[in-house]
Amino acid sequence: MLRATDLTKAYGEVQALNGADLSVEPGQVVSLLGRNGAGKTTMLSIIAGLLRPDAGSVELGGIDALAKPEAAAKLLGIAPQETGIYTVLTVRQNLEFFGELSGLNGSARASRASEVAEQLGLTSLLDRRAGKLSGGEARRLHTACALVHAPKLLMLDEPTVGADVATRLQLIEAVRGLAAEGAAVVYTTHYLPEVEALDADIVIIDDGRVLAEGTREQLVAEHELRGLRFVVDGGLPSGLQWDVTEVGEGTYRVLGDLDMRDLLAAFGPESDRLVSVEALKPDLETVFLAVTGNRLDAEPDGGPDARAAAQTTEEVGS
Repeated sequence: MLRATDLTKAYGEVQALNGADLSVEPGQVVSLLGRNGAGKTTMLSIIAGLLRPDAGSVELGGIDALAKPEAAAKLLGIAPQETGIYTVLTVRQNLEFFGELSGLNGSARASRASEVAEQLGLTSLLDRRAGKLSGGEARRLHTACALVHAPKLLMLDEPTVGADVATRLQLIEAVRGLAAEGAAVVYTTHYLPEVEALDADIVIIDDGRVLAEGTREQLVAEHELRGLRFVVDGGLPSGLQWDVTEVGEGTYRVLGDLDMRDLLAAFGPESDRLVSVEALKPDLETVFLAVTGNRLDAEPDGGPDARAAAQTTEEVGS
């Protein structure tokens, strides 16, 4: 359904995308994982026709999306990070308006609006003004507007940011249902349990490049990372020879083929200050760390100016 190949995009000296590829088949959910500034939103914006790449190609359902953006847009639904609904309109009016923009008319438009409202728990709110919705309700409406025309490709950029648990569950269930009906879905998130709940295939992007892709099981098996995470009362002892990373207040991580005995020996007489120790588990968090060298929630490298530019890049099209 989607073939994005060798996408390149620069903003001045900031290389937002550097030869990135993305493919999604009908019925497949692909989770695009990357830090802020990694290039995720730039990629989605190019695929959606909101940005022109410096190089590369995009094909949607056999259509050259760069040469024929209007034809490709009919196959696409996108919900960017920032909520985009009309607060003066009711929920029903928002859904029908976005349906009309996508070519639905008459009874088909009204029927789809009701169907999508039911999928995302909005039926009882259809006649409420969007400006009167809670944050979670507005987030569900934002997503509903992207899928009201039953797109062949649905792209959701951090759809559950700021959402409550109920909204999160409803959105996940709706995405699973769309994929089961044959839609191709691209889903970006920082919340790794969502990736597992969606049973999504994974694409890891960093510094504008796709570094790894595959199922969760494949990536965990290929990029297993060993080490320890431990909590210390009073900071690290002086003279510690390991390369230790602080990952939270009083919480540290050290990589390598180590166990608790190694840690106790390294701390020596100060080992009584160790509050807790656990082995790093082979999961998506450690996969991301192994592939990129960074935590998923880490800021991009390159200093404040590069970080600010990268963040601006990520917000284009939102």
